[in-house]
This record gives sequence, structure tokens and C-alpha cells, in this order.
Amino acid sequence: AVVSTQSTGDVAVAVESFINEIVPGTWVEQYCMLISDIQHEVDLHVFSQPVNVPTDLSIRSKEATPSEYALRSSGYAKSIIEVISETFPDVNIKDWYTPFVGVSNRQVLGLVSQLLVALYVQKLVYTQPATREDENEEEEGMERT
Repeated sequence: AVVSTQSTGDVAVAVESFINEIVPGTWVEQYCMLISDIQHEVDLHVFSQPVNVPTDLSIRSKEATPSEYALRSSGYAKSIIEVISETFPDVNIKDWYTPFVGVSNRQVLGLVSQLLVALYVQKLVYTQPATREDENEEEEGMERT
């Protein structure tokens, strides 16, 4: 399920959640967040901490997917959010993490956002060509030593 996509000019940011059976019988949901900056040739992807999904909910999602479903190899026809909303109508589907794992979706997204921003800034700082001003500062520093 795509959570959000933002684009301003040459920079796009997107977030998507997905579930994965990391070992037999253990399902997790994670967010993938990416930033694409065409002008600076930056493409970064980061992933959130996996959050356990109750196995019975994952099985319901899988069982609700027809065997001929074209995208079955990469996902199910019914999302975990849909299964949760049907099974637990009182749970806020925008923050189903809190009642299930004690940490909010917002906290998980906040951390992965901070990571993406830090990596993006780092990439911009270390990949920008030196300016004439930078070269002058380097020359001045060499003259002092």
C-alpha cells in the first residue's frame, strides 16, 4: 500500500509498506522510503525496523488472494490493513501498530524519515563539486602550515 508520494521539481519522495515472511510462520511489515533527486543524481532507499504481524492476519490476507492473482508472487489481493479493519473494526487502521506492538506507525515512519534525510544530506555534501571558494580555503590552510 502506497502511503505517500511527494514531488517538487526534480525531487520525489515515496513511502510504501509491505509484508514479508522472513522465516516460516513469522510475518513482518516494513516501510520502504525512497528519495530520487534527478538534478543531483541521488537515489536512496531505506527500510524501517520490521514490525511483527500476527500470523493469522497474514494467513487471512494470503487466503483471500485467488491463485490466479497476477501479482501473487509479489503481494496479496487483500492488504493487512483491510484484514485488520475487517477483523478489528475498533482499531484505527492508520495506527494499527500501537495496539499490536506498542509503538506507533508515526514513530516508525519518523525514524525512517530521519535516516533518509541524514543519508540524503550526507550524499549531497560529499558528492558536490568543490567551488572556487572551497579551493581558496584549502590553499589558505596549506599556507598556514
